Amino acid sequence: MSYLLTLSKSLSIDAYKKINFLVAGVRGSGKTYGTLILIAELASFPRISPCEFLGTVQLPTQIYCVDFKNSDLARLGDILPTGRVATNKEDAIKVVSDYDGKMHERLAFLRDKEFGATAGALGMPMYYLLIDEWSATNASFNQGMTKADKDLRYKWNSLITDISMLNRVPGFGLGIISQQISVVNSGLNSSVQEEAGLKLHFGDANMNSYRLTFGNDIQIPEMRLETGEAYAWIEGLTSSGYVIPFCMPEIEPDKLWDYLKQALSNTQDDKKYLFFTSQ
Repeated sequence: MSYLLTLSKSLSIDAYKKINFLVAGVRGSGKTYGTLILIAELASFPRISPCEFLGTVQLPTQIYCVDFKNSDLARLGDILPTGRVATNKEDAIKVVSDYDGKMHERLAFLRDKEFGATAGALGMPMYYLLIDEWSATNASFNQGMTKADKDLRYKWNSLITDISMLNRVPGFGLGIISQQISVVNSGLNSSVQEEAGLKLHFGDANMNSYRLTFGNDIQIPEMRLETGEAYAWIEGLTSSGYVIPFCMPEIEPDKLWDYLKQALSNTQDDKKYLFFTSQ
């Protein structure tokens, strides 16, 4: 089965092999809109072309979201099953705990299969947890000194670390969107940064901002990016050399929302897809 995720007409990746991704960019750069396009694609696997979001949907990726801004990603709560979207700390712990728990359920399922079994090898639908505005979200958990605040903070950090370390075999992806995705500037856990197979930086920025996203060893082209345009670092392809410039498909907001409704309305079902295999 194919987990082909198309970033543009000329750039695609295997989403299962590059299961964790980081998206950076200032406000208005197109990073959240670009992420919504990726969600529509993920929920419609397998697909053929960049704008063909609704395919045979044999491997519909199951989507979970944390959006403290209560903005675009939070609106997916109107489509997704109850308990999949969080807009505050208490609900975020519930959503991420549920996600982590299902990841461990699938790991237990895979341990009962042949040695070395993975979700990808068995053709199982992926799961994705998307966290918007990571810096602000993480800062919110770092506020407060009461026992309840400390408990929430510890639980949050433990869950994110657990997911980032164990999610490849069961196919439980982690997508983080933030203005900054460096460990120093965003409070991003170093294990999350190191496990990312795809890093995107949307919109025009100074060279220092790009360096914080991609590191000092990567070459950045001298060009100006517009809204919806980005640089991509892909594990195994741009570990050295230049990042890859690309442009997301241009889709009107109303049409994208229609795509999202069609892609997510009838394909999100833990009971059906947690242990589903196409092999």
